[in-house]
Amino acid sequence: MKNIFKFLFFVGILFTSCEDAYNVDPDDEILESNAITSVADLEKAAIALYGTVSGSNLINYSSRFTDDLRLPADNRGQGVQVHTWGITAGDTTVESLWFNLYNVISRANRILAILDDIPAVTVDEQVSKARIKAECLGLRAMSHFDLLRAFGLSYDGNSTELGIPNINYVVVFEQPSRNTVSENYSFINNDITTALGLLDASYTDNTRLTVNALNALKARVALYQGEYATAISSATEVINNVPLATATEYADIWTDSSESEVVFKLKRTTGDGAVGTIFQDTNGDIFFYMSNNLTIAAINYAYGASTAVPPTDPRFGALLDLENSSFASGVFVVGKYLGTTANFGLNDVKVFRTSEMYLIRAEAYARTSQLDMAGTDMTTLRSNRGYTSITTYSTQAAALTDIIENERRVELAFEGHRYFDMKRRGLAISRTAADDCGSASGACELASDDYRWVMPIPQTEIFANDNMEPNPGY
Repeated sequence: MKNIFKFLFFVGILFTSCEDAYNVDPDDEILESNAITSVADLEKAAIALYGTVSGSNLINYSSRFTDDLRLPADNRGQGVQVHTWGITAGDTTVESLWFNLYNVISRANRILAILDDIPAVTVDEQVSKARIKAECLGLRAMSHFDLLRAFGLSYDGNSTELGIPNINYVVVFEQPSRNTVSENYSFINNDITTALGLLDASYTDNTRLTVNALNALKARVALYQGEYATAISSATEVINNVPLATATEYADIWTDSSESEVVFKLKRTTGDGAVGTIFQDTNGDIFFYMSNNLTIAAINYAYGASTAVPPTDPRFGALLDLENSSFASGVFVVGKYLGTTANFGLNDVKVFRTSEMYLIRAEAYARTSQLDMAGTDMTTLRSNRGYTSITTYSTQAAALTDIIENERRVELAFEGHRYFDMKRRGLAISRTAADDCGSASGACELASDDYRWVMPIPQTEIFANDNMEPNPGY
């Protein structure tokens, strides 16, 4: 694959697939100035831009890299390199993630480069034009943040360590170098702020970026950055507008029959990539089981130290395909993305949910020693999952362990968070105690300071870009 900063020079951004974006013959080149001449064309380009966002790449990497999955003996090679930490700069999974995110950025920049010159004849067109600009800025910010989380050397908002290149222009032959982590955060937050200033709060389509979705992104960024006051205020904006799903509504989120607490999702229809095929094939062959470690953690979470019957937690039925799992045999089939009979594994990808906002706010409260407020948020979340007990914390350490290592792990499992939560928490991976290492080729323990917690800059990028510095260890 060619260098991402070189091959996206002449790209038709309307009605193209990802492969089309880098297999372009000279006679097929479409300049944006010819393809987009009206607000209606901008709308089509925006829809195509959303179609470029993978959504499943981070779920794939996070699930397979960490301790949430167990490799079965009959796996045919799918995801083994990531699961066994045999990651190199030439890894296609890492390359695909890098390519996809910068492809989204490139397409957003191409729309932004011409948007101001497109005439808006009516008031409705003016509103649409502003909304599309906000969506491009928001998707550009989200993509930069995901790149920073994966490839940056730090999450500290003041860090001068290497982050990723900030790209806010149409790349032709430039060879951009890596910005610092601090510069990345400034760039990302500026895009979010500008986008929020352009959007009308009455626009509530959760398959597009809305004010709620941008505030959710702002809260997530602020949590990683260490800007806890912003994390609290932004999460609160979302919480006040998008209620949590109740225990009875929760299961329907994962069959796409309910929009409860879904702040932003990537709509998936027949022919799109099926996120559930990360875990098993359409013919039922299992690529990965849910790990014993996660299963035990989920069970212990419900029971705690008590032998009493736990509350009915709807998350267990989402995490596990109960019909095809067997506790007696230790067979735990992932159930979060089962799709339908006609389209196995095909589900909308939930990017932001209100439950995450409660978890962000609770963690930010805990990190600022507001333990009562953290307990209140956790009590609210748990009551909407069928629990009746009141959560209280006596120490910050206890709060952070409970919120991040217990609640986030169960609530956000297989949604692309575990890998990043373990990184920022400084947790090691151990697959031995729960007997999750049998088929993992000896990949049983990964120290918290191992260099492989940061993804390698793809080798194709380093070869093509003289200014691109690799990450340590690769």
